[in-house]
Amino acid sequence: MGPTWSWRAVGGLAVLWLVGCVAVVWLLFGARLAALTGIAGPTGTFVVAGCYEGMEDTDTQCRGTYTPSSASSSARATAARPILLRSASDDLRPGTRRDVRLVGDAVFEPSPLAASEYVTFAGWTAATLGLPGHWLLTSARRGRLLSGENYVFVWLASLIGAIALGILTLPVAWLLAIARG
Repeated sequence: MGPTWSWRAVGGLAVLWLVGCVAVVWLLFGARLAALTGIAGPTGTFVVAGCYEGMEDTDTQCRGTYTPSSASSSARATAARPILLRSASDDLRPGTRRDVRLVGDAVFEPSPLAASEYVTFAGWTAATLGLPGHWLLTSARRGRLLSGENYVFVWLASLIGAIALGILTLPVAWLLAIARG
């Protein structure tokens, strides 16, 4: 005999939970990860005005002006706007120019190492948020509430898998950086 309608409702809730987890991970990491790898986001030039260490993280952040590369030379002067460079590769001197990608109200320097870190953090977030959904879905498939003891080990294995995925992303991101020139 298969699961009753109440367990099917729990299964539907679990699927919605997992879809929500994917959406949250994409909203938190997707666009920034694409910018850090250099495969997406409007390109432009960033001129550093000054750098400092971020309050909420240990990354170096720089204030300066962003000019889109798609603007014509006469429109570039009017298109330049003040903006924040997040995760700068090092402490940059004022006047330094960098090729960047725009994401929302900040710009990012394409960086294989930062892209690898973002993949790892995205994996950790997905594993942590997705674990309750996975447990509910498995319980719904079996038609009974399962013990959560083994899910601690599943979660730890997922975290280790996210680290491995981040390490495997590093050479791919470096190849993308080499291909961009």
